[in-house]
Amino acid sequence: MPRNLTPITQDTLTDWSGIILPSQTVRHLFVSCIVRVIIQNPNDNSSEAIYFEITKIKDGTFWGIAQDTYRLWDWIKLEDGQQMTFRKEHINEIPIDWQPKAFQKAVRGLVAQAKGRGKGYTMTGCRGVAVF
Repeated sequence: MPRNLTPITQDTLTDWSGIILPSQTVRHLFVSCIVRVIIQNPNDNSSEAIYFEITKIKDGTFWGIAQDTYRLWDWIKLEDGQQMTFRKEHINEIPIDWQPKAFQKAVRGLVAQAKGRGKGYTMTGCRGVAVF
């Protein structure tokens, strides 16, 4: 993991549009899925919501490669393509429509249930991030 960068624990999990997903949605993730994790640099308290492509999952730890998707500025000095590790409680977003079809099929019922509740956020990328 890049030095001094820390994933932030999240209290909810959402899809790209902000719908709150059941926590068990994470159980269906596999290599090649895309997730968003908020990463903090504790040296200056800067943080950024970054998409990662999962490259490995072992014993509850995810390895992911930072993507350039929706990154307007590198607030925390994590380069695109750099690898980080995180755990399920650090994932704040799973953009369902970006996932492989096998994942979408596996979570179809969970997503329908979540949409039926109608609870969520409007700006998932700023939730839990210090915005300057």
